[in-house]
Amino acid sequence: MSAKQSLQAKKGFSLLEILIVLAIFTFIVGGIFSNLSQSQIRYQFEQEVAEVQQSARNAIDIMEREIKLAGFPKASYYDSTQNWTIANSNRVAAGFITINATNLVFEADVEEDGIVERVDYNLSNGTLSRSAQDKPAGGGAPAAVYQVLANNVTALTFTYLDSNGTATATAAQVRFVQILLSLNTTNVDPQNRQRRTITIQSLASVRN
Repeated sequence: MSAKQSLQAKKGFSLLEILIVLAIFTFIVGGIFSNLSQSQIRYQFEQEVAEVQQSARNAIDIMEREIKLAGFPKASYYDSTQNWTIANSNRVAAGFITINATNLVFEADVEEDGIVERVDYNLSNGTLSRSAQDKPAGGGAPAAVYQVLANNVTALTFTYLDSNGTATATAAQVRFVQILLSLNTTNVDPQNRQRRTITIQSLASVRN
């Protein structure tokens, strides 16, 4: 090898070659970090979807469990000498009181402690709230005190059915309550830029 060839071999990379390599490296690393960022956003969104599903399920479970007890206990459960009635005692439940698509009010011993509660589910401005207050000792209606059951509610529908499974608007005839609850995610799906809607349905069979 001549001295000139040896000198050229020792010169190494030119500035242009280094810049090209750096540009390629930056492009590759940028792509990796972009994919990692997208994966993180997707993971966080799917976590929120799971939380919304759980929130909807919890609300449905509470409503289903309590609706089953509507009208429990009846006056006939007690010794007639007590003379306890819906009007004069907090030991006797009136059953369904208000029945419409987004508001349900009934009496039941939902805590199963011998004292009847007046239960109220109400949807307002996307918030599903619940009140369950002890009925006064002398009968009557307690003041409602609401607590949030679920937020970001896009739909709540109570459908009331009689013993034949036919829709009814008469409280005394209600034997089943079909519940439909839909909740939206707070964030949008990173794929389609739309909020995800979670819908759960259930059927509560009134035991009384």
